[in-house]
Amino acid sequence: MRTVEKKADLRVLRTRAALHEAFNELMEETTLDRITVKTLTERAGINRKTFYLHFETIEAFYDSIMNGIMDDFFENHETTADDPYDIDGHARRFFLFLASQPSIVERLICAPGLYDFGERIYRTQMNRYKSVGNPFDWMPSDQEELVKSFIRNTALDFYRQWVREGKTVPESTAAQLLSDLTCHGVEHLMR
Repeated sequence: MRTVEKKADLRVLRTRAALHEAFNELMEETTLDRITVKTLTERAGINRKTFYLHFETIEAFYDSIMNGIMDDFFENHETTADDPYDIDGHARRFFLFLASQPSIVERLICAPGLYDFGERIYRTQMNRYKSVGNPFDWMPSDQEELVKSFIRNTALDFYRQWVREGKTVPESTAAQLLSDLTCHGVEHLMR
């Protein structure tokens, strides 16, 4: 019985690795909106039915990629994941984490399309902090969602603009600016 389980596990690992490798190759050649289950499975050399044994949809596959990125952040980069009040540190560390990612992650976050990696990544980040506390829980839920949407969209647009402008502002300076804007707005920057 154990040998059968190990063979199945190895097949699952190989299949998923082939899909991820094929996805990375396709992202180097095209845009996210042009990647379909058919193009992905053909590149990976697997049957479409096999894909659907692992993922219900292409979006579920994308979710697995996004969750892998977020797992890496929380396991290896986020030092105060249990402190939802460290908005300043969360903003800085997450920006620096994204800035250090390979170009494929940058392209995913900056790519427009039906599946918005950037929005999902920032939403997932905030939801993981929420599991240990919520500094905005005193607000009515509709106001809380507006505040969190502002934080997410500010960070996402800031990162995307930094990339579009060729990353001319040093990473650490940009990360601190994002942190300052998130926590204090623009008024303290005016002179």
